[in-house]
Amino acid sequence: MTLTLKILVLVFGAILFSIFIAVVRKKSVKPFYSALWLIISLFIFSFVLFERFYKWIATMLNISDASFLVIVGLISFLLVYVMYLSIKISVMSDRIQELISQTSILEHELRKSKSDHEKDN
Repeated sequence: MTLTLKILVLVFGAILFSIFIAVVRKKSVKPFYSALWLIISLFIFSFVLFERFYKWIATMLNISDASFLVIVGLISFLLVYVMYLSIKISVMSDRIQELISQTSILEHELRKSKSDHEKDN
């Protein structure tokens, strides 16, 4: 990895880490996601700190360039994260449908109660 690329990765990692710190201070993200983004920012820093380790893994896997290993790792992470978010969206969609059903039943009962009350008066 060239010196310019190392500096670029460190700057990007520092920016991501500072954004992570700001978000955690505002408490606008749940702890699970905070931990996830902390791991991601540390992973980005590890590109520079453990460059030899990544090259060794790439050599063991018969990959010509360690950057391909990093790219595949990041894409794999993103795919797993997108799958996780898809599952969360599906669960939330089911809950929303359930809430809509319950709300319409309660609204129907309220209207029925109002009409019964008006008939009695």
